[in-house]
Amino acid sequence: MLEAAVVLEVVLGKHVEGAIIALLVAFNAALGFFQEGRAQATLGAESRLALNASVPPDGVWATVPAAGLVPGDVVKLSLGRRGRGRRASERGSVLLDQSMLTGESLPIEAGARFRNVRGSAGAAR
Repeated sequence: MLEAAVVLEVVLGKHVEGAIIALLVAFNAALGFFQEGRAQATLGAESRLALNASVPPDGVWATVPAAGLVPGDVVKLSLGRRGRGRRASERGSVLLDQSMLTGESLPIEAGARFRNVRGSAGAAR
């Protein structure tokens, strides 16, 4: 639609206005192309990420490969980290720290019917 406005402005003899609209259209197209490239690069990088988990095997939190986890392991999920929390909440219980959302100082225990709120950090048990 803006391309038609450029043509109309040029036909009507308003070359400055037509040029301004054309520059804005070109800028918008370049910005869209740049953002699409970054989005594709992010999707490509996500598949190369190593799957690790934070666990306390000896009482001290350590990062280990997720392939080494067994049922019953305590796993710490930090804000922004992804985990299989759905599986944990279907089969066991999860402690969720929602202090950033609600101000509550103690974590809450959640089970199979609990719906997690974005921004909650959790530890599966």
